Amino acid sequence: MRDLKSKGRAAAGALASLTMIASMSAVPALAVAPGDGADGNAAADPQAEVGENAAVAGAVKVARAEGVFSYDQEAVTPNETIRTMFQKAVRVVCGAGIALASENPLDWQLTVSGAVNDAYTASVGDLAGDESVQQKMTCTCGGNPAGGRAIVTANVKGIPVESILERAGVQPGANAVTFVSADGTETMLPLGYVIGRHGVLSYEINEEALTASVGGSNQLWMTRTPANYFVRDVVEIVVSAEDEAPTVPGEGDEHPNSPNAGVLAGAQE
Repeated sequence: MRDLKSKGRAAAGALASLTMIASMSAVPALAVAPGDGADGNAAADPQAEVGENAAVAGAVKVARAEGVFSYDQEAVTPNETIRTMFQKAVRVVCGAGIALASENPLDWQLTVSGAVNDAYTASVGDLAGDESVQQKMTCTCGGNPAGGRAIVTANVKGIPVESILERAGVQPGANAVTFVSADGTETMLPLGYVIGRHGVLSYEINEEALTASVGGSNQLWMTRTPANYFVRDVVEIVVSAEDEAPTVPGEGDEHPNSPNAGVLAGAQE
């Protein structure tokens, strides 16, 4: 099985190579004119403290700045933007080796095996049925800096991994789950982590097949998880009981996302 730490670093490095080095411009220092008081201190009025230098420096020094800060995490990223960022520019970030897609993603065959009571193979369409969910989720690079562009939010429709495994009956003691992609990539994750992070095997993004956005026929999505663990074109899910549970995604990575905690040599316009 592949070393996920190396994979995480490679993914962050791929994104770093696509960004530009930020340039910093220093703010001119403000010269403070002496006050008129007998003690020679600067005037109490902050406007007078700066005086004529305010026009030159383009800034005014005040004792305290007040304002209102707000943000919106409900906005959905258009599929065209997702395709540019996570399919064309940094395809490796989402764990895609080759672009695969079936004519109908619901016909895609998926096998569940390993430490289960009833191993089976079924189409995504068969598994979807009443189990499919649609929820707003975020996909972001593990090294995306605060304010960076390597992050998207979308309406994700898919099958909860928990329901896929319930159908097979996970055996006691199982603590790991491996997602095997059509290109041979194997990604092992802690079983409890995948369930706890609401993992879903998606087949639609923003009400369109994945080919219109991230690419491929299906993709694993999880909350609060770096995008390089979002493996695509999964053909088999293998449950196992390991002597030691797999490492939690992002733990030990050079640029873990908790979220947007990484610092890359670059900035966005």
